[in-house]
Amino acid sequence: MNKIETTKKEQVVFWAVAFGLTYLMGVPLYFLQRAGGDTSCFANAQMFYPAAGVMLAYLLARRPKLPRRFYLLHLLITAGCIGISFASVFSPDPNWIFYASLLIILGSLLGWILLLTDRKSRREAYGLRWRGGFKAAVGICLLFLVLKTAVVFLSYALEGGEAWSAYLAYWGSFVPWLNMLILIPNFFLSFLPFFGEEYGWRYYLTPLLQEKFGPRRGVLLLGVLWGLWHLPLNLFFYSPETSLQSLTAQIVVCITLGVFFTYAYERCGRNIWVPVLLHYLNNNMILVWTGTAEISNQVYGWGEILFTAVVYGLMFLPFLADKTFAPQKKTV
Repeated sequence: MNKIETTKKEQVVFWAVAFGLTYLMGVPLYFLQRAGGDTSCFANAQMFYPAAGVMLAYLLARRPKLPRRFYLLHLLITAGCIGISFASVFSPDPNWIFYASLLIILGSLLGWILLLTDRKSRREAYGLRWRGGFKAAVGICLLFLVLKTAVVFLSYALEGGEAWSAYLAYWGSFVPWLNMLILIPNFFLSFLPFFGEEYGWRYYLTPLLQEKFGPRRGVLLLGVLWGLWHLPLNLFFYSPETSLQSLTAQIVVCITLGVFFTYAYERCGRNIWVPVLLHYLNNNMILVWTGTAEISNQVYGWGEILFTAVVYGLMFLPFLADKTFAPQKKTV
């Protein structure tokens, strides 16, 4: 279990940005959704807030040897995404999501440059350096892909009939394999928002909760909070018509994936880049698994929620038994 040193003032800043800003941005998101506008920019911007909370807290505390350039870049891109989100409310331009995507690409490319040219000691001190073995990281990512792919195939298999036949035919085409190849370079062009969540959840908040509530209860509580953090998106982006079902599914998924992401983080030597990559795969492999990237305005039934809870629980909760979640013995 990773122990992180932080002050109460830093924690207040983190909660204010990661959660306070998220819910405040839910107000303009509500008006945009009611007006029938494209709310995608808000979803992109929200992913930046957790890391922005950590970085702003550290900068205000004037911590020594910070990777200041990378931190300031992330905060600048965060502000830009917020500005584009507000602009999409007052000006119904269909190109706002393109502008946001372009900003993320430029920010991600510059982010790699700033990270790779910064001192190793600074990256090491604030959890930004690659740690652990490469083979272990690849193995965990492949395991995740196998588990998630099994979930998707099972859901289609249970539908049976034409849906199952069509899905098998889809995998017999070149489309999913082409989409999979595209994901490789796309990660380097768009890593920043996924880093934005994982640096806040896995690097900062999970260790704090585990220190206070224990390794297992801490990671489960993180999953609940992570799920509730999505509330504005559940209400006004993912599923406005069935928002309660959407929120329930969100909490289930965040609890179970939170367990696996934390397991991966710890197993790979507290390497933040492993959960960043897992988060990226989880969000973007949907294009491979289903052939579409559309995740807004979905309609969920309680039967689907039950299926998600059972299958995700069976797939990911057993990792709680791993020694990485074993309570630490207190020394006398």
